[in-house]
Amino acid sequence: MRRNIKLKSGKAVVCPGLDEINKIISVSPDVWNATCQRQGSWYRKSKKNGQYLIISSFELDGYERFKEAVITRSDFLLPRPATREEKKEMVENEEFKSIVPKEWYVVSDLEERLWTRWARRLGSEEDWDSLFLTHTANHANFIKPRFFIESDGQKIPYSIDGSANLCSCCLELFHVIGDRFAKKLVAPCSGAVIFSRLPKDRYLMVERP
Repeated sequence: MRRNIKLKSGKAVVCPGLDEINKIISVSPDVWNATCQRQGSWYRKSKKNGQYLIISSFELDGYERFKEAVITRSDFLLPRPATREEKKEMVENEEFKSIVPKEWYVVSDLEERLWTRWARRLGSEEDWDSLFLTHTANHANFIKPRFFIESDGQKIPYSIDGSANLCSCCLELFHVIGDRFAKKLVAPCSGAVIFSRLPKDRYLMVERP
């Protein structure tokens, strides 16, 4: 491990770990229960529940066996957003319905206003019902892919809409959702764009080492 680089601790949200200003950051299990508690229900239901997340911009010598993912910028462009009908079909998929945490559907009025405001800030005109449908269907696509590209005979699922209409990209980036895929193409959500300064609509390639 490099010396003289302070290990920061993530507080309240996972997003800051994606900001390039943070060279290395630790995200404790408690962070998933804080600001994004509802989204954190996916983490709590996953096999990663209780584990710390280390996000590093450099290799950690001696810790190679713990590496879960390598995240790099991609030139991938969304061919087209999923339609409303496609999204409805995706969230009604039986495999997805058996996995999605019940808490995911318990949304407070405050959270509705926040996500709608962030979507507007990034140029979306969708109302909350449409946004939430997209949020849910996007996660579904990394469980039962309907939108994907293929490489070497393998499916590479991708985010189904632009950043303004997405939520909790951290779940795909850090293999809470879609960990069975060797590669994923993940667009930053509005929270990651606003709080981690990730480029809007610039896809990230997530690869298993």
